Order: sequence, then structure tokens, then C-alpha cells
Amino acid sequence: MASPAAGTTLEQLAELFSRSTGKQSSSREYRGVLLSFCRFAKEQGIVFCSELDFPLLLSYQASLAWLAPSTRRHRLLFLRQFLRFAERSRLVRPGLAEGLRVQPAPPHHPRPALSLEDSLRLISAAPDRRAGLLVLLLLGTGARISELLQCDVSCYQDGLLYLSGKTGTRAVPLARRVRSQLEAELLARGEHDGSAPLFASRQGRLSDRRAREILADCCRLANLPLQSPHDLRHAACARWLRAGIPLVVVSRTLGHSRPSTTLDHYGSVTAHDLERGLSADPLEQGLAEPPPWVALQQ
Repeated sequence: MASPAAGTTLEQLAELFSRSTGKQSSSREYRGVLLSFCRFAKEQGIVFCSELDFPLLLSYQASLAWLAPSTRRHRLLFLRQFLRFAERSRLVRPGLAEGLRVQPAPPHHPRPALSLEDSLRLISAAPDRRAGLLVLLLLGTGARISELLQCDVSCYQDGLLYLSGKTGTRAVPLARRVRSQLEAELLARGEHDGSAPLFASRQGRLSDRRAREILADCCRLANLPLQSPHDLRHAACARWLRAGIPLVVVSRTLGHSRPSTTLDHYGSVTAHDLERGLSADPLEQGLAEPPPWVALQQ
């Protein structure tokens, strides 16, 4: 990779840095966050790397106050890595990266996931086949909405849906009924072009905004509180864990780099889960016959 030259703009360096991350999915994520920062800097009259200063960074950090704490921290960590890259390239004054204050990660408290009964209601309430398949695959694969909307027809092969996410490409096996619904849809479409979008619109590929609107319509028709695509991913994870599917399998299906991420962010537990889980405690089976001291109390 060629070294950036003096007079490099922030946007040029952001493109160079995002390409250096290696993975395509990571590159897209870095690029989106950094170009947002570049636009903010440009609005403040700063275009070149050499013009970066602490007041701009503080102003940008303040502009993120409306975001959720975890999202804000995520963006600032990306920016810090970018600034370190710029410092190594001697394009910005030293110390900017370390001067960017990033708060510790806030404690995460998963909210209760959508129940199986409500999940089935949501699927049944879909007004058309495209909406139904979208909800079904979100609940049946635990995919991120971006992963699902990136899928082409060729991403489905022999009962496996290939999803490309933050940790690379993974193959997610589809349950029999989910698979049959997807195959029926593809057969009805008569689609022979493998590069065609799995979820299409008049403009080509279904957009994230339109997909969320479709899900909101399904929630309204099912008389359920508004659910985001991420809520359906949460529901899939909670359902699998409660069914006894091994954590490592659930984690890999969701595309997490570590099983601990799955537990930290999706492992919501209710009192009913605890009661049902502890009822299988071997101690309970061992107490089928009361211990001798019980008779002494009578």
C-alpha cells in the first residue's frame, strides 16, 4: 500500500484506511463512519488532514450526543483508529488520537425477546409473499437486515443461505419449512439469474428503509408493538438458546466472533426460563426420596 502524500484530504485518507482493513464488510463499515466524519469536518471548513485539531474533534464528539451510548462509543473507536493511522503517516499533529476521549462501554441489559407465539403472529400477518418471506427469514436465520438485503438468488444453495457479515461469509442452514417457503418463492418468480436480488424492488434491490417499513406494517397488522429487524434477530437467538441449541452453534449462526458476544447482547433470561432450566437440576432428581432428617421434623 502506497504511503499517503502530503496535502492528502480527509476523504482520501478515509478511503485508503477503509480499504486497508482487509475484510470487505469491515471496509464498508469503516468507510461509512469515516465519511460521515469527513462531511462534518468539511462543514466546519476543514478538508485536509493537516488541518485537524482538538476543537474539531470535541465538536464532532458533541454532535454524536443523540446516538445510543454503545453506537457513539463504536464510532469514536473507529475514529481513534483512523487518527492513529493518520499519525503514523505523519499527516496530522501527534496526540490527536489519544486526546479523543472514549467512554467505557455502558452495561448492556437485553430486553425480553419476542415470544414464539408473537413471532408466528407476525409471520401470519404479512400482507404479501415478499413481506412474509422477509419476516420469516429474519426470524428463521437471525440475520442482520443488511446481510439479508445483500443476498442474491445465488446465495441460496442446497438448503443453505450464505450471508456476508462482519466476520466474513457464513452458511446458515434453513429449517425445512423455512426452506420450502423460500424455494416456493424462487420457483414462483421463475428467476434464473443468480445475480438478481433475493429481495427486489422497482428500483432494483429492496432498501433498508423500505424493509423496515414493511416490518412495521406487519407489526401493525399483527397488533404487536413495533419491532426492528434487530429485534427479530434477538428473538431468533433467544428461541434457539431456550430450545437447548448449543451456544457455540447459535453464536456461529448469528455471525458473532465470540460466544460471549451472543450471551452479553442477546442472552435475555426471564423468571420462567430460570424455573424451567433449574427444574432439570440433578439435585432435584436425587431428592426423589426425602432425606432422613425430614422425618425428624414431622
